[in-house]
Amino acid sequence: MKVIRTNWINLAGVFVITYLYVIANVLINSGTFIQAIIGGLISICLYGMMFWGLFVVSLIALDLLVIMRNRNRLRAKLLVEWLVISSPFIYWTLKYNELIFAVAIVAFLITQLQRERLIRLAWRLN
Repeated sequence: MKVIRTNWINLAGVFVITYLYVIANVLINSGTFIQAIIGGLISICLYGMMFWGLFVVSLIALDLLVIMRNRNRLRAKLLVEWLVISSPFIYWTLKYNELIFAVAIVAFLITQLQRERLIRLAWRLN
């Protein structure tokens, strides 16, 4: 269960980075600061409901199937988890030409690599 508790870094990291991207994108495209803040929040939370739902379910399922079984080759397992979870979003990036998915994918990769440190720390405390 300690491994699943480390998913907060993925959720927080992807949310913050995509939110900052949406704010910057609105400001660049002649929006006001209030439009960027409120619109970004609505865009990430409401428009992205399908993204967040699939993201959380996939993270927990793959953690239970791949990482919890044994502790060997953690980094490789995290990268495989990243690739499996990111593949639909890579497809959406290419099909719909929406860069927000690419930003989320890169943020997820960075947080997965940060998460390795948290998982090792949790295992050490066991």
